[in-house]
Amino acid sequence: MFFVSCGNLKKKSNNADSDKKPICKVIKEIYVDNTQPGQAPWVSMSYSGNSLQRVEMRSIMQSSDWNESLLKRTSEDNGRTWSDWKPEPKQEQTKGEYTLSGGAFQGTVTYDPASGNLVKLVFQRIFKGKPQVALKEIWKGNRLFWDHGFYQLSSDNGTTWGEQRQLKYEKGPDFDPSDWGNTNYLQTNEMYIGNATSLSNGDVIVSATIPVPYTDEEDMKYPSIYPNNYREGCVAGAICFIGSWNEEKKDYDWKTSNAVFLPRKISTRGLTELDVSELKNGNLLLIMRGSNAGLDISESPGRKWYSVSKDGGLTWSEVKDMRYDNGEQFYSSATISKTIRSSKTGKLYWVGNINREPPKGNYPRYPLQIVEINEEDPSFKKSTLTVIDDRDPDKDSEHLQLSNFSLLENRETLNLEIYLTRIGEKGGGNDIWTASAYKYTLEL
Repeated sequence: MFFVSCGNLKKKSNNADSDKKPICKVIKEIYVDNTQPGQAPWVSMSYSGNSLQRVEMRSIMQSSDWNESLLKRTSEDNGRTWSDWKPEPKQEQTKGEYTLSGGAFQGTVTYDPASGNLVKLVFQRIFKGKPQVALKEIWKGNRLFWDHGFYQLSSDNGTTWGEQRQLKYEKGPDFDPSDWGNTNYLQTNEMYIGNATSLSNGDVIVSATIPVPYTDEEDMKYPSIYPNNYREGCVAGAICFIGSWNEEKKDYDWKTSNAVFLPRKISTRGLTELDVSELKNGNLLLIMRGSNAGLDISESPGRKWYSVSKDGGLTWSEVKDMRYDNGEQFYSSATISKTIRSSKTGKLYWVGNINREPPKGNYPRYPLQIVEINEEDPSFKKSTLTVIDDRDPDKDSEHLQLSNFSLLENRETLNLEIYLTRIGEKGGGNDIWTASAYKYTLEL
């Protein structure tokens, strides 16, 4: 274990001033050491329900967006002691020429106090042919997989789960377990599911990326990269599902919001990896990833994007670039980010990548920072921007990725915890997966 002097970015471009004090102390430690070249340990950590029960998932990653050898263990005492490791169902199940990835045994969990249920979001991806091949073909414009979103409910704190139920924004058939290749199913209600949160008004809200019609003639001259090419004449936009608990049905009555989007000339990959949170004034904040891949970065620098709802998620404002509270813009690569409200401080924080220079698409994926959100006028409080981890030029390769992490609040210490595999720390090419998984403890 070692401690990190958690300072802000050097005053190189448009980041926080170097004399600002960090808002937290960061303790960084290797959680799972890499023991096999080209095989990166991957860790997912979460709580199950409202208790101190933790669930840890581990797997091996050898290619982008694909994990093998999935193991699971649980702790009833907040990680002091653990059960034995048990193998989970394989990430993929094959039927004929189709492979199903994800499914009911995985998913992120939210507690809904209005219903007393746990709500688990389930991401389903169906591949035609080998998944590893399909994940490479997508960048050649040949799409061989389809995404859908489901949810499950548990009334016994996650001991058992009900059947998975599909989220829909248009008419279309349900998933047929006997016919994975049903074209009508595959090509309707496609979505890349985001996060869920329970709201103070008793509703549950789920964010998702879906195809949104947009056929501007000039804009269609710009590149359109997955998932912007979900459907011809569409871009990948954002929508929310708002669920109100129906006690008689023991299920939610769902409404869908308006869709928001960016033109191709601003984001060639649409709006993805959505994060919705509730602000203290009752408004909702949706933070989204965009991408300038294939664009002139001097004209379309990488940003994080946001929209606000003032009516419980039914109506969302025009998408704008997230800025500091002084109005200053900042750079952010096309990477995932997350928000979390601290029980210790009561403040809402954002964790993600803010770059020193204009990024190109997904890169660079460092530094990793935390910053407090100004909830009255959504923006990042620049004076609070604090580095969690960064590339060390003497130790880390330029391929380092400080993204794709688990984030939670320890329910006893109220410290924040991040679990992250430092992909690319040893190099690119065949070495990119020679990486260890780390735990970061943030003492606010």
